[in-house]
Amino acid sequence: MSALLRRTLITAACCLACCTHALAANLDPAGDIKAQAEKYVKVENPEYLPAIKRVVITNYMVDFVSELKYSKSLSGLEAMIGADSDVAIKLVGGNNEQFQSLTDKFYDQTVAQLKAKGIEVVSHDELKALPEYAELQAAGVTPVPSEQDAAAGKGLYFTARALPLQLSDETQFMFIFTPPFTKAKKDDYLTFGTRFAGGFSAGQAQQLEDKIAKKLNATVLKVRLTVLGGQLTPDTSFWSSGKVSTRAAASFVDFVSRYAFITPEGNKARVSLKETVSTDDIGELVNTTTDGTKAADTAKNAALVALNVLSIAARFGGVATPGGIGGFSSTSEYECRIQPESFEKTLLSHQLALSQMFGEKMRNPGQ
Repeated sequence: MSALLRRTLITAACCLACCTHALAANLDPAGDIKAQAEKYVKVENPEYLPAIKRVVITNYMVDFVSELKYSKSLSGLEAMIGADSDVAIKLVGGNNEQFQSLTDKFYDQTVAQLKAKGIEVVSHDELKALPEYAELQAAGVTPVPSEQDAAAGKGLYFTARALPLQLSDETQFMFIFTPPFTKAKKDDYLTFGTRFAGGFSAGQAQQLEDKIAKKLNATVLKVRLTVLGGQLTPDTSFWSSGKVSTRAAASFVDFVSRYAFITPEGNKARVSLKETVSTDDIGELVNTTTDGTKAADTAKNAALVALNVLSIAARFGGVATPGGIGGFSSTSEYECRIQPESFEKTLLSHQLALSQMFGEKMRNPGQ
């Protein structure tokens, strides 16, 4: 290996080794809520939160990601030392009736925790009596549940207590400053079409919500929870060979698990997870990849790696070579097989802790 190629490999390894994805943090429902809130919860525009005494919940949606996926195509220098990963985890054992029941129970726990913090919650009947609510209802997404086959996976969006379902890109709710050299936040749990159309519908909804907030003298609260049925964590470090760690645990996802607020004065704030938090295992993770697929991938990868090594070495030596520098794939498919009763018990205990942490940061948002 030439000195130039060796230096290039070392430099690339140093640059990429720090880019590994952290595993989801384990949330402890019986642990210190205040300490966990400080660790896991992010507040945007905290100055508006302490004054909130009364809220009206106009939107409460839960996305159950029933098929989680990860795909990355490696090529060029990466292909010499890595292996591409196409990984999918399907949630097996749940059904729409249980997901809807969980959504309604999440709503009830959220309301109870808000009241425990001394925050009045406008009744659903009082909200429904407003003509603006009828307009919100008419503009809601139908049918429910709404399926979204997005970049991060296939999910089903449910709404609590028949509230209007509003799907909009999380980045459109309020301005997000992205520091230089930092990857911008993305909403990977909605399709491109939904994100594109969601900006207009979100604008319409907010006009109505502004009126509702003023009429009821209450801060609008919009709740979104994203639940992964299964867990995969890609390792993007240079020598990882594209490995992906998998678990039969559920997760509440950072950024897209949040409370969004609009005050009667039109000010916005948000309380969200700044780190994905995990439950204990919710069932059994079973590898359902066929042997034929594995064998084909192995043979294809071995041939392409050999070709790419020769091609890259020749190019560093100043020799033009056809072909090479191609991507390759390695497919793995899993099923996360759950028992409905333990699945529900686990999710309810962790969502309760989540609502307690969010309530804690509403009352003590810090700076």
